[in-house]
Amino acid sequence: MKTYIRILVAILVIASMILPRVADLTKFTAADEPFWLVVGANYYYALTHGELENTVYEYHPAVTTMWIGTAAMLVYFPEYRGLMNGYFQQEKTSFDVYLIEHGKDPLVLLWWARFFQLLLNVSLFVVAFFLLRYMLDEWAALVVVLLTSFAPYLFGQSRMLNHESMVGLFSLICILAMTAHLFHKPQAVLLILSASAAAFANLTKSSSIVLFPVVAVVIFVWAITQWHSDKKVSSALLNFFKTYVVWIGIFFLVYFISWPGMWVAPGKMLYEVYGNAFSYAFQGARLSVTQELEPSKFSLASAGSSFITIFDSILWRTTPVTWLGLLVSFIFLFNKNKELVPLLVKYAISFLVLEGFACIGMFALVQGRDQPHYVLAAYYGFEFAAALGWVTALRWLARSFAWVNKPLTQSVLFASLLALHAYPLLYTPPYFYTYLNPLLLASENAPVFHYGERMEEAAAYLAEKPDAQNQTALVYFGRSFSYYYPGQTLLFKPVLFDDKIQLIENLRKSEYLVVYTGLEERLPLLKKLTPEHTIDLNGRPYVEIYRVADIPSSFYNE
Repeated sequence: MKTYIRILVAILVIASMILPRVADLTKFTAADEPFWLVVGANYYYALTHGELENTVYEYHPAVTTMWIGTAAMLVYFPEYRGLMNGYFQQEKTSFDVYLIEHGKDPLVLLWWARFFQLLLNVSLFVVAFFLLRYMLDEWAALVVVLLTSFAPYLFGQSRMLNHESMVGLFSLICILAMTAHLFHKPQAVLLILSASAAAFANLTKSSSIVLFPVVAVVIFVWAITQWHSDKKVSSALLNFFKTYVVWIGIFFLVYFISWPGMWVAPGKMLYEVYGNAFSYAFQGARLSVTQELEPSKFSLASAGSSFITIFDSILWRTTPVTWLGLLVSFIFLFNKNKELVPLLVKYAISFLVLEGFACIGMFALVQGRDQPHYVLAAYYGFEFAAALGWVTALRWLARSFAWVNKPLTQSVLFASLLALHAYPLLYTPPYFYTYLNPLLLASENAPVFHYGERMEEAAAYLAEKPDAQNQTALVYFGRSFSYYYPGQTLLFKPVLFDDKIQLIENLRKSEYLVVYTGLEERLPLLKKLTPEHTIDLNGRPYVEIYRVADIPSSFYNE
């Protein structure tokens, strides 16, 4: 292929990955995104005032996310560093009010933050492409990257302000780079890239610590191959420890350099992150609640059932194309034809699947919330492994049938496969991550996961009310409701399910109550009411809007 054609194709592919993600970028807001805008603003303030010890957020540590928030602030509200005096509490909505008072739109700030994260995610896909091209070939790399980048659930998550897409992509690059370094051609840049990607994954979310044992397994497998070739156990062990220690050293160097808080208070940073992480994982709450780590209270009793639950959740959110691709990749693992299935491909598939199951295992052990996107790194491992399975299947078809071994036929087959895989993107906007596998929908009740979707439509409905700007809505998952609603928004906090006094106090201040469907058991009041308006998602009732005036007076006197 001529150089100018290759450049043109590269531009078109990158544009195809960016433009659909940019479309309607702030048509909705996920539940956690307003929170991370506040955290990003606090990070920006800490950096610009030299208060580096305040560049920490508990157990995440969310450093990469906060850098993205800082970039958005620099573009949209750079003067904030001189106007503000201190930090906002992350759980409050006062930051949104502050932005509006200073002539700034929270949705515009979110747009910039999402845009920068989107560009980073696409850039990481490009890095993965070059790694795969180095290991395999250009055509195979293109097929894998396009299939994975347009997987509906990954597509939806990759255009939001969150940690999980970055964790998944950094983890992926860590594994691919290490595989290329050990099993293809040793290069220092690949070892540095692997360790750096792992560092950035851990700077994003502390659960990425699971990469340490996964990389150890990758290096151990390589050491065994070295032992098989030279029959020297001592040499194999030395190679293992030398490679792993160097990798860990690069990891900590990048971790330290990339987090300003580590420059001035490394002990505080690490304690906040991993102290809170272990407290949350094994005691079910942060250190601010548990006060200290008590190993005697650690529990792993539900790990097995949790593993199955998480894996089932992944099955629901991946397409039949992914399922079949994974099955094909497993079958080809046992194929002895090294020309058809190079050993390097087998290693890549095995390590990616290992990383996926390790991520599931990590979250199967922990207590607390188990939201579907928390294990997004597992999705990336499985999706890339499935795509490698499809690459091998297309190669097998080309070798087996002469009519398939033509560029046009190969292109048509791949285009058909990609269209089938990405088709759900046509009916799941603007969220995309709400995709559910149709094969499971035909046989089981669909899982429910509320993450802020359809709340923008509820806000639009109430915004059409006469005198809407002077009305108040009490909203469950309402952190971003005010972005779309001209009136006042009160947050329906979880405590209101059990504290009737506070609930009544909030209801008396409100004209409307907005909740997701299915909360009748937690809020029995809803059994006495009929919603004024219901909003559907995926063909079923999803959000309900109630008039507070319809609440019987007896409720207040019970």
